[in-house]
Amino acid sequence: MMTFWLKHTNDQDLTKAGNSESNKSRLAEKILKKIKLLYAAISLIAAVSSVNVFSQGEGDKIIAIVGNDVILQSDLNFQLYNYMNQNGIQQISNDLVQQVFQNMLTEKMMLAKAEQDSVIVQQDDVNKQVEGRISEIVAQFGSEKNVEEAYGMTIPKIKKLLGEQIEKNIKIQKVKQEKFGYGITVTRPEVLKFFQDMKDSLPPVPETFDLFQIVRIPKITEDSKFMAKEKISKLLDSIKAGADFSEIAKRNSDDSLSAIQGGKLGKAKKGSFVKEFEDAAFLLQPGEVSDIVETEFGYHIIKLNEKSGDFITAQHILVKFPRLEAADFSEISFLKDLREKILNKEQTFRQAALLYSQETKSAADSGYLGKISINNLDSLEIIAIRDLPDGGISDPVKVGDDRYYGYYMYMVNARFPEHIATLQNDYTLIEQYAQRYKEQKILVDWIEELKKTIYVEIKL
Repeated sequence: MMTFWLKHTNDQDLTKAGNSESNKSRLAEKILKKIKLLYAAISLIAAVSSVNVFSQGEGDKIIAIVGNDVILQSDLNFQLYNYMNQNGIQQISNDLVQQVFQNMLTEKMMLAKAEQDSVIVQQDDVNKQVEGRISEIVAQFGSEKNVEEAYGMTIPKIKKLLGEQIEKNIKIQKVKQEKFGYGITVTRPEVLKFFQDMKDSLPPVPETFDLFQIVRIPKITEDSKFMAKEKISKLLDSIKAGADFSEIAKRNSDDSLSAIQGGKLGKAKKGSFVKEFEDAAFLLQPGEVSDIVETEFGYHIIKLNEKSGDFITAQHILVKFPRLEAADFSEISFLKDLREKILNKEQTFRQAALLYSQETKSAADSGYLGKISINNLDSLEIIAIRDLPDGGISDPVKVGDDRYYGYYMYMVNARFPEHIATLQNDYTLIEQYAQRYKEQKILVDWIEELKKTIYVEIKL
Protein backbone atom coordinates (compact mmCIF):
# COMPACT_ATOMS: atom_id res chain seq x y z
CA MET A 1 0.00 0.00 0.00
CA MET A 2 1.31 3.45 -0.92
CA THR A 3 1.87 5.82 1.96
CA PHE A 4 0.73 9.43 1.58
CA TRP A 5 2.81 10.76 4.42
CA LEU A 6 3.33 14.49 3.84
CA LYS A 7 0.57 17.02 4.29
CA HIS A 8 2.25 19.22 1.67
CA THR A 9 0.76 17.01 -1.05
CA ASN A 10 -2.85 17.60 -0.04
CA ASP A 11 -3.25 20.15 -2.84
CA GLN A 12 -2.70 17.29 -5.32
CA ASP A 13 -5.81 15.44 -4.30
CA LEU A 14 -6.41 11.94 -5.64
CA THR A 15 -10.17 12.10 -5.22
CA LYS A 16 -11.27 15.59 -6.17
CA ALA A 17 -14.85 14.48 -6.69
CA GLY A 18 -15.24 13.28 -3.13
CA ASN A 19 -12.81 15.28 -1.02
CA SER A 20 -14.68 18.37 0.05
CA GLU A 21 -14.22 19.36 3.69
CA SER A 22 -17.86 18.47 4.39
CA ASN A 23 -17.41 14.98 2.93
CA LYS A 24 -14.20 14.42 4.89
CA SER A 25 -15.86 15.58 8.11
CA ARG A 26 -18.88 13.38 7.49
CA LEU A 27 -16.73 10.31 6.90
CA ALA A 28 -14.54 11.01 9.92
CA GLU A 29 -17.64 11.39 12.08
CA LYS A 30 -18.88 7.98 11.00
CA ILE A 31 -15.54 6.36 11.69
CA LEU A 32 -15.27 8.03 15.09
CA LYS A 33 -18.47 6.29 16.14
CA LYS A 34 -17.16 2.87 15.19
CA ILE A 35 -13.47 2.92 16.03
CA LYS A 36 -13.94 1.96 19.70
CA LEU A 37 -15.70 -1.22 18.64
CA LEU A 38 -12.75 -2.09 16.46
CA TYR A 39 -10.27 -1.80 19.32
CA ALA A 40 -12.27 -4.36 21.25
CA ALA A 41 -12.91 -6.72 18.34
CA ILE A 42 -9.65 -7.03 16.42
CA SER A 43 -6.91 -9.44 17.42
CA LEU A 44 -3.51 -10.20 15.92
CA ILE A 45 -5.22 -12.37 13.35
CA ALA A 46 -6.42 -9.19 11.63
CA ALA A 47 -2.91 -8.40 10.51
CA VAL A 48 -3.11 -11.14 7.90
CA SER A 49 -6.85 -11.69 7.44
CA SER A 50 -8.62 -8.40 6.93
CA VAL A 51 -10.93 -9.93 4.34
CA ASN A 52 -12.19 -12.55 6.78
CA VAL A 53 -12.49 -10.27 9.79
CA PHE A 54 -14.26 -7.49 7.93
CA SER A 55 -16.35 -9.25 5.35
CA GLN A 56 -19.42 -7.38 4.21
CA GLY A 57 -22.24 -7.77 6.64
CA GLU A 58 -25.74 -6.46 7.09
CA GLY A 59 -25.68 -2.66 7.01
CA ASP A 60 -22.17 -2.45 5.53
CA LYS A 61 -21.90 0.39 3.06
CA ILE A 62 -20.11 0.77 -0.26
CA ILE A 63 -18.14 4.03 -0.04
CA ALA A 64 -16.31 3.80 -3.37
CA ILE A 65 -16.49 1.89 -6.64
CA VAL A 66 -13.21 1.37 -8.51
CA GLY A 67 -13.46 -0.51 -11.79
CA ASN A 68 -15.14 -3.81 -10.96
CA ASP A 69 -14.27 -3.62 -7.27
CA VAL A 70 -15.62 -1.74 -4.25
CA ILE A 71 -14.37 -0.25 -0.99
CA LEU A 72 -16.63 -0.97 1.96
CA GLN A 73 -17.10 1.04 5.13
CA SER A 74 -15.77 -1.97 7.05
CA ASP A 75 -12.66 -2.10 4.82
CA LEU A 76 -11.88 1.51 5.67
CA ASN A 77 -12.55 0.92 9.36
CA PHE A 78 -10.08 -1.95 9.41
CA GLN A 79 -7.36 -0.07 7.52
CA LEU A 80 -7.75 2.89 9.86
CA TYR A 81 -7.40 0.69 12.91
CA ASN A 82 -4.41 -1.11 11.46
CA TYR A 83 -2.66 2.13 10.47
CA MET A 84 -3.27 3.67 13.89
CA ASN A 85 -2.08 0.52 15.67
CA GLN A 86 1.10 0.24 13.59
CA ASN A 87 1.99 3.91 13.97
CA GLY A 88 1.03 4.40 17.61
CA ILE A 89 -1.74 6.91 16.78
CA GLN A 90 -4.34 7.32 19.51
CA GLN A 91 -6.76 9.83 17.99
CA ILE A 92 -8.54 9.77 14.65
CA SER A 93 -8.75 12.92 12.54
CA ASN A 94 -10.18 14.10 9.22
CA ASP A 95 -6.68 14.13 7.70
CA LEU A 96 -6.01 10.55 8.82
CA VAL A 97 -9.31 9.28 7.39
CA GLN A 98 -8.57 11.02 4.10
CA GLN A 99 -5.00 9.72 3.97
CA VAL A 100 -5.98 6.08 4.53
CA PHE A 101 -8.90 6.35 2.11
CA GLN A 102 -6.59 7.74 -0.60
CA ASN A 103 -4.18 4.85 -0.02
CA MET A 104 -6.99 2.36 -0.52
CA LEU A 105 -8.19 4.08 -3.70
CA THR A 106 -4.69 4.03 -5.11
CA GLU A 107 -4.28 0.30 -4.48
CA LYS A 108 -7.69 -0.49 -6.00
CA MET A 109 -6.93 1.59 -9.10
CA MET A 110 -3.61 -0.15 -9.64
CA LEU A 111 -5.28 -3.55 -9.32
CA ALA A 112 -7.91 -2.39 -11.82
CA LYS A 113 -5.10 -1.33 -14.17
CA ALA A 114 -3.50 -4.78 -13.73
CA GLU A 115 -6.83 -6.34 -14.72
CA GLN A 116 -7.05 -4.05 -17.75
CA ASP A 117 -3.55 -5.05 -18.85
CA SER A 118 -4.18 -8.77 -18.16
CA VAL A 119 -1.22 -8.91 -15.77
CA ILE A 120 -0.33 -12.52 -15.02
CA VAL A 121 1.31 -13.60 -11.78
CA GLN A 122 3.17 -16.91 -11.70
CA GLN A 123 2.11 -19.05 -8.77
CA ASP A 124 5.73 -20.09 -8.21
CA ASP A 125 6.64 -16.43 -7.59
CA VAL A 126 3.85 -16.14 -5.03
CA ASN A 127 4.84 -19.40 -3.32
CA LYS A 128 8.48 -18.35 -3.01
CA GLN A 129 7.52 -15.07 -1.33
CA VAL A 130 5.03 -16.82 0.95
CA GLU A 131 7.65 -19.34 2.07
CA GLY A 132 10.16 -16.55 2.67
CA ARG A 133 7.67 -14.56 4.72
CA ILE A 134 6.61 -17.61 6.72
CA SER A 135 10.27 -18.34 7.48
CA GLU A 136 10.68 -14.79 8.81
CA ILE A 137 7.57 -15.07 10.97
CA VAL A 138 8.62 -18.45 12.36
CA ALA A 139 12.07 -17.06 13.13
CA GLN A 140 10.45 -14.13 14.93
CA PHE A 141 8.18 -16.33 17.08
CA GLY A 142 10.62 -19.21 17.55
CA SER A 143 8.55 -22.07 16.08
CA GLU A 144 5.56 -22.85 13.86
CA LYS A 145 3.64 -23.80 16.99
CA ASN A 146 4.15 -20.34 18.46
CA VAL A 147 3.10 -18.72 15.18
CA GLU A 148 -0.13 -20.70 15.06
CA GLU A 149 -0.88 -19.89 18.68
CA ALA A 150 -0.20 -16.18 18.20
CA TYR A 151 -2.22 -15.86 14.97
CA GLY A 152 -4.99 -18.20 16.03
CA MET A 153 -4.84 -20.21 12.78
CA THR A 154 -2.83 -22.93 11.15
CA ILE A 155 0.27 -22.37 9.02
CA PRO A 156 -1.61 -23.47 5.84
CA LYS A 157 -4.32 -20.89 6.54
CA ILE A 158 -1.75 -18.15 7.14
CA LYS A 159 0.00 -19.13 3.90
CA LYS A 160 -3.27 -18.88 1.99
CA LEU A 161 -4.02 -15.38 3.28
CA LEU A 162 -0.46 -14.21 2.74
CA GLY A 163 -0.55 -15.62 -0.78
CA GLU A 164 -3.64 -13.59 -1.66
CA GLN A 165 -2.04 -10.36 -0.45
CA ILE A 166 1.32 -11.12 -2.05
CA GLU A 167 -0.37 -11.81 -5.39
CA LYS A 168 -1.97 -8.36 -5.21
CA ASN A 169 1.38 -6.78 -4.33
CA ILE A 170 3.09 -8.47 -7.28
CA LYS A 171 0.39 -7.23 -9.64
CA ILE A 172 0.83 -3.69 -8.37
CA GLN A 173 4.61 -3.94 -8.73
CA LYS A 174 4.27 -5.20 -12.30
CA VAL A 175 1.98 -2.31 -13.18
CA LYS A 176 4.40 0.19 -11.62
CA GLN A 177 7.38 -1.36 -13.35
CA GLU A 178 5.62 -1.11 -16.69
CA LYS A 179 5.12 2.59 -16.07
CA PHE A 180 8.29 3.58 -14.19
CA GLY A 181 10.81 0.82 -14.83
CA TYR A 182 12.54 -0.58 -11.76
CA GLY A 183 12.40 2.46 -9.52
CA ILE A 184 12.45 6.20 -9.18
CA THR A 185 15.75 7.55 -7.97
CA VAL A 186 16.70 10.91 -6.53
CA THR A 187 19.92 12.77 -7.18
CA ARG A 188 21.90 14.55 -4.49
CA PRO A 189 20.73 17.98 -5.73
CA GLU A 190 17.12 16.75 -5.43
CA VAL A 191 17.76 15.57 -1.87
CA LEU A 192 19.29 18.92 -0.95
CA LYS A 193 16.37 20.84 -2.47
CA PHE A 194 13.85 18.58 -0.73
CA PHE A 195 15.54 19.13 2.61
CA GLN A 196 15.67 22.89 2.08
CA ASP A 197 11.97 23.03 1.21
CA MET A 198 10.71 20.52 3.80
CA LYS A 199 13.11 20.63 6.76
CA ASP A 200 10.66 22.54 8.96
CA SER A 201 8.01 19.86 8.39
CA LEU A 202 10.11 16.74 8.85
CA PRO A 203 9.45 14.84 12.08
CA PRO A 204 12.30 14.61 14.60
CA VAL A 205 14.39 11.48 14.37
CA PRO A 206 13.29 9.48 17.46
CA GLU A 207 15.67 8.14 20.08
CA THR A 208 17.13 4.90 18.75
CA PHE A 209 18.93 1.98 20.41
CA ASP A 210 21.35 -0.46 18.79
CA LEU A 211 20.43 -3.67 20.60
CA PHE A 212 21.40 -7.28 21.21
CA GLN A 213 18.90 -9.65 22.85
CA ILE A 214 18.51 -13.02 24.53
CA VAL A 215 14.97 -14.44 24.57
CA ARG A 216 13.55 -17.22 26.74
CA ILE A 217 10.01 -18.66 26.43
CA PRO A 218 8.38 -20.21 29.56
CA LYS A 219 7.67 -23.92 29.14
CA ILE A 220 4.32 -25.64 29.48
CA THR A 221 4.64 -27.78 32.62
CA GLU A 222 2.90 -30.99 33.61
CA ASP A 223 1.14 -29.05 36.39
CA SER A 224 -0.20 -26.67 33.77
CA LYS A 225 -1.53 -29.55 31.68
CA PHE A 226 -3.10 -31.15 34.76
CA MET A 227 -5.02 -27.97 35.62
CA ALA A 228 -6.29 -27.60 32.06
CA LYS A 229 -7.31 -31.28 31.95
CA GLU A 230 -9.31 -30.94 35.15
CA LYS A 231 -11.20 -27.93 33.81
CA ILE A 232 -12.06 -29.40 30.42
CA SER A 233 -13.07 -32.74 31.94
CA LYS A 234 -15.75 -30.97 33.97
CA LEU A 235 -16.98 -29.18 30.83
CA LEU A 236 -17.18 -32.47 28.95
CA ASP A 237 -19.14 -34.04 31.82
CA SER A 238 -21.63 -31.15 31.63
CA ILE A 239 -22.07 -31.63 27.88
CA LYS A 240 -22.59 -35.38 28.29
CA ALA A 241 -25.20 -34.60 30.94
CA GLY A 242 -27.14 -32.54 28.38
CA ALA A 243 -25.74 -29.00 28.68
CA ASP A 244 -25.88 -26.89 25.53
CA PHE A 245 -22.53 -27.04 23.70
CA SER A 246 -22.78 -23.46 22.37
CA GLU A 247 -23.54 -22.00 25.77
CA ILE A 248 -20.65 -23.90 27.40
CA ALA A 249 -18.35 -22.60 24.64
CA LYS A 250 -19.50 -19.01 25.03
CA ARG A 251 -18.85 -19.04 28.78
CA ASN A 252 -15.71 -21.17 28.96
CA SER A 253 -13.74 -21.45 25.72
CA ASP A 254 -10.34 -19.74 25.64
CA ASP A 255 -10.64 -19.28 21.86
CA SER A 256 -12.14 -15.82 22.18
CA LEU A 257 -12.86 -15.37 18.46
CA SER A 258 -15.00 -18.49 18.14
CA ALA A 259 -16.40 -18.39 21.69
CA ILE A 260 -18.49 -15.35 20.80
CA GLN A 261 -20.35 -17.57 18.31
CA GLY A 262 -20.67 -20.56 20.55
CA GLY A 263 -17.42 -22.13 19.42
CA LYS A 264 -18.36 -22.17 15.72
CA LEU A 265 -15.40 -22.54 13.38
CA GLY A 266 -17.32 -22.27 10.12
CA LYS A 267 -16.94 -24.49 7.09
CA ALA A 268 -13.34 -25.64 6.69
CA LYS A 269 -11.44 -27.84 4.26
CA LYS A 270 -9.11 -30.65 5.30
CA GLY A 271 -5.72 -29.11 6.01
CA SER A 272 -7.10 -26.05 7.80
CA PHE A 273 -6.50 -27.39 11.31
CA VAL A 274 -3.53 -28.84 13.17
CA LYS A 275 -3.23 -32.61 12.70
CA GLU A 276 -4.48 -33.80 16.13
CA PHE A 277 -7.57 -31.60 15.92
CA GLU A 278 -8.32 -32.53 12.31
CA ASP A 279 -7.88 -36.27 12.83
CA ALA A 280 -10.36 -36.21 15.70
CA ALA A 281 -12.86 -33.97 13.90
CA PHE A 282 -12.99 -36.05 10.70
CA LEU A 283 -13.60 -39.25 12.69
CA LEU A 284 -16.83 -37.80 14.10
CA GLN A 285 -20.27 -38.10 12.56
CA PRO A 286 -22.60 -35.07 12.38
CA GLY A 287 -24.01 -34.35 15.82
CA GLU A 288 -21.26 -36.26 17.67
CA VAL A 289 -19.01 -34.72 20.33
CA SER A 290 -15.41 -35.80 20.72
CA ASP A 291 -13.55 -36.87 23.78
CA ILE A 292 -10.79 -34.52 25.00
CA VAL A 293 -8.29 -33.73 22.22
CA GLU A 294 -4.83 -32.37 22.98
CA THR A 295 -3.00 -30.03 20.61
CA GLU A 296 -0.20 -27.54 21.15
CA PHE A 297 -2.86 -24.91 21.88
CA GLY A 298 -4.40 -26.80 24.80
CA TYR A 299 -7.28 -29.23 25.26
CA HIS A 300 -10.31 -29.23 22.96
CA ILE A 301 -13.80 -30.65 22.86
CA ILE A 302 -15.09 -30.84 19.27
CA LYS A 303 -18.65 -31.05 18.01
CA LEU A 304 -19.15 -31.93 14.33
CA ASN A 305 -22.17 -30.34 12.71
CA GLU A 306 -21.74 -31.21 9.02
CA LYS A 307 -19.37 -33.28 6.89
CA SER A 308 -19.17 -33.42 3.11
CA GLY A 309 -16.12 -34.92 1.45
CA ASP A 310 -13.08 -32.89 2.49
CA PHE A 311 -15.18 -30.22 4.20
CA ILE A 312 -16.51 -30.08 7.74
CA THR A 313 -18.46 -27.59 9.82
CA ALA A 314 -17.58 -27.83 13.50
CA GLN A 315 -17.59 -26.14 16.89
CA HIS A 316 -15.02 -26.45 19.62
CA ILE A 317 -14.23 -25.53 23.20
CA LEU A 318 -10.62 -24.74 24.00
CA VAL A 319 -8.98 -24.75 27.42
CA LYS A 320 -5.45 -23.43 27.12
CA PHE A 321 -2.58 -24.63 29.24
CA PRO A 322 -2.29 -21.94 31.92
CA ARG A 323 0.98 -20.10 32.24
CA LEU A 324 2.25 -20.87 35.73
CA GLU A 325 4.47 -18.59 37.73
CA ALA A 326 6.92 -21.39 38.36
CA ALA A 327 7.72 -21.64 34.63
CA ASP A 328 8.09 -17.86 34.42
CA PHE A 329 10.36 -17.75 37.47
CA SER A 330 12.51 -20.50 35.97
CA GLU A 331 13.25 -18.44 32.85
CA ILE A 332 13.69 -15.21 34.83
CA SER A 333 16.20 -16.94 37.12
CA PHE A 334 17.99 -18.43 34.13
CA LEU A 335 18.42 -15.00 32.55
CA LYS A 336 19.52 -13.37 35.80
CA ASP A 337 22.16 -16.06 36.34
CA LEU A 338 23.29 -15.63 32.76
CA ARG A 339 23.53 -11.88 33.26
CA GLU A 340 25.83 -12.37 36.26
CA LYS A 341 28.08 -14.69 34.25
CA ILE A 342 28.33 -12.11 31.47
CA LEU A 343 29.06 -9.29 33.91
CA ASN A 344 31.73 -11.50 35.53
CA LYS A 345 33.22 -12.02 32.05
CA GLU A 346 32.71 -15.78 32.16
CA GLN A 347 31.25 -15.42 28.65
CA THR A 348 30.18 -12.60 26.35
CA PHE A 349 26.61 -11.55 25.68
CA ARG A 350 27.00 -12.61 22.05
CA GLN A 351 28.21 -16.07 23.02
CA ALA A 352 25.31 -16.48 25.45
CA ALA A 353 22.78 -15.35 22.83
CA LEU A 354 24.11 -17.85 20.31
CA LEU A 355 23.87 -20.68 22.86
CA TYR A 356 20.71 -19.89 24.80
CA SER A 357 18.39 -17.45 22.98
CA GLN A 358 15.17 -19.04 21.76
CA GLU A 359 14.48 -16.37 19.13
CA THR A 360 16.28 -18.13 16.32
CA LYS A 361 16.73 -15.30 13.82
CA SER A 362 18.63 -12.96 16.15
CA ALA A 363 20.34 -15.88 17.92
CA ALA A 364 21.93 -16.90 14.63
CA ASP A 365 23.49 -13.42 14.52
CA SER A 366 24.74 -13.66 18.12
CA GLY A 367 21.61 -11.92 19.41
CA TYR A 368 21.91 -8.81 17.24
CA LEU A 369 18.52 -7.13 16.93
CA GLY A 370 19.57 -3.97 15.07
CA LYS A 371 18.73 -0.30 15.48
CA ILE A 372 15.31 0.00 17.08
CA SER A 373 13.38 3.25 17.44
CA ILE A 374 11.99 3.97 20.88
CA ASN A 375 8.58 4.16 19.17
CA ASN A 376 8.83 0.41 18.51
CA LEU A 377 9.46 -0.53 22.14
CA ASP A 378 6.81 -0.99 24.82
CA SER A 379 6.90 0.83 28.14
CA LEU A 380 8.55 -2.03 30.08
CA GLU A 381 11.30 -2.36 27.49
CA ILE A 382 11.95 1.39 27.59
CA ILE A 383 12.22 1.34 31.39
CA ALA A 384 14.61 -1.61 31.21
CA ILE A 385 17.09 -0.07 28.77
CA ARG A 386 16.71 3.69 28.83
CA ASP A 387 19.23 4.40 31.60
CA LEU A 388 21.76 1.74 30.60
CA PRO A 389 25.19 2.85 29.40
CA ASP A 390 26.62 1.58 26.14
CA GLY A 391 27.44 -2.07 26.79
CA GLY A 392 24.93 -2.22 29.66
CA ILE A 393 22.76 -5.31 30.14
CA SER A 394 19.13 -5.10 31.24
CA ASP A 395 17.30 -7.23 33.76
CA PRO A 396 14.83 -9.70 32.20
CA VAL A 397 11.68 -7.97 30.94
CA LYS A 398 8.38 -9.59 29.97
CA VAL A 399 7.41 -8.81 26.37
CA GLY A 400 4.14 -9.79 24.70
CA ASP A 401 0.58 -10.48 25.77
CA ASP A 402 -1.06 -13.29 27.69
CA ARG A 403 -1.39 -15.42 24.54
CA TYR A 404 2.28 -15.26 23.59
CA TYR A 405 5.09 -13.77 25.58
CA GLY A 406 8.68 -14.31 26.53
CA TYR A 407 11.37 -12.88 28.76
CA TYR A 408 13.92 -10.66 27.03
CA MET A 409 17.32 -9.48 28.18
CA TYR A 410 18.94 -6.67 26.20
CA MET A 411 22.41 -5.32 25.75
CA VAL A 412 22.62 -1.71 24.57
CA ASN A 413 25.40 -1.55 22.00
CA ALA A 414 24.89 2.16 21.31
CA ARG A 415 22.21 4.84 21.59
CA PHE A 416 21.23 7.77 19.44
CA PRO A 417 19.17 10.53 21.15
CA GLU A 418 16.16 12.18 19.52
CA HIS A 419 17.26 15.00 17.27
CA ILE A 420 16.27 17.24 14.42
CA ALA A 421 17.28 15.65 11.13
CA THR A 422 20.42 17.11 9.57
CA LEU A 423 22.11 16.40 6.28
CA GLN A 424 25.35 15.61 8.07
CA ASN A 425 23.92 12.97 10.44
CA ASP A 426 20.80 11.72 8.67
CA TYR A 427 21.43 11.98 4.94
CA THR A 428 20.26 8.41 4.23
CA LEU A 429 16.96 8.97 6.06
CA ILE A 430 16.41 12.32 4.30
CA GLU A 431 17.19 10.66 0.98
CA GLN A 432 14.47 8.09 1.70
CA TYR A 433 12.01 10.88 2.49
CA ALA A 434 12.94 12.70 -0.71
CA GLN A 435 12.52 9.56 -2.79
CA ARG A 436 9.09 8.85 -1.33
CA TYR A 437 8.04 12.43 -1.93
CA LYS A 438 9.14 12.27 -5.57
CA GLU A 439 7.41 8.92 -6.05
CA GLN A 440 4.24 10.35 -4.58
CA LYS A 441 4.19 13.37 -6.85
CA ILE A 442 4.69 11.18 -9.93
CA LEU A 443 2.13 8.70 -8.67
CA VAL A 444 -0.49 11.42 -8.20
CA ASP A 445 -0.15 12.50 -11.83
CA TRP A 446 -0.36 8.90 -12.99
CA ILE A 447 -3.47 8.19 -10.93
CA GLU A 448 -5.15 11.16 -12.59
CA GLU A 449 -4.30 9.57 -15.95
CA LEU A 450 -5.76 6.24 -14.87
CA LYS A 451 -9.05 7.90 -14.00
CA LYS A 452 -9.59 8.46 -17.70
CA THR A 453 -9.87 4.70 -18.32
CA ILE A 454 -10.91 3.31 -14.91
CA TYR A 455 -14.33 4.03 -13.49
CA VAL A 456 -14.15 5.68 -10.06
CA GLU A 457 -17.19 6.73 -8.03
CA ILE A 458 -16.90 8.14 -4.53
CA LYS A 459 -20.09 7.50 -2.53
CA LEU A 460 -19.44 9.40 0.71
